[in-house]
Amino acid sequence: MLKKPALSIGNVGQLAMDLMVSSTRAERIGFFDDPFLLPCVGNDAYGPQPQGQLALPLEAYDSSPNALTLVQQRSPVVKTYYLSSTNSDGTDDYCEQLGWKRLQEYNPTQRCWKYLSTLAEGNALQDDNPFEDELEEEDYYPSLPFAALFSCFKAKGLKVTCLLCYCSEGDNIQDAFHLAEAACKLLGLSPSNFHGNEGNGWLIPYSWKSVYGPPPDISIF
Repeated sequence: MLKKPALSIGNVGQLAMDLMVSSTRAERIGFFDDPFLLPCVGNDAYGPQPQGQLALPLEAYDSSPNALTLVQQRSPVVKTYYLSSTNSDGTDDYCEQLGWKRLQEYNPTQRCWKYLSTLAEGNALQDDNPFEDELEEEDYYPSLPFAALFSCFKAKGLKVTCLLCYCSEGDNIQDAFHLAEAACKLLGLSPSNFHGNEGNGWLIPYSWKSVYGPPPDISIF
């Protein structure tokens, strides 16, 4: 199983992934060096004692007892625009190499395609959501962080499930617990079997000790 969080304003995905890695005692089996991720480096997120292991932008972890593979993305993707050289019938040789057989929704009269043409021509944009009213049952907002990966999986015929957690900016630790619990329920795992340092089996990641900085000085209250 593969579980990957989408980068979010509240960082719930990253916090939930750290909680899953720590609680399942997953081991890092590799990392991905991708030029399309902003570079970052940090201390070991899970070990209280220095082991000479650094945290990198995109890492893979494996928990053999739970038959679970987890991917932690710590930095955002470098945003770019890809303007296809598609043919008039919606086919594109390069897209087919990536797994897309045909751009089914291609229609130059639709506002979404006019929006791309506007970008290509360098004209000013007057609407941040130009095709919001054209969404269908299986559509989703393409600006969401998981959309590109979700589209790639669909194009290749892979089964994929996205878990979304609505939250506010600020302390999202409780939201991370809710998202991790939802992931465990989906995967058929029981957190009570993790033998963590919490009553429900969760093992709090060491990195959480300073995730929001030191606590405020109580003398100011």
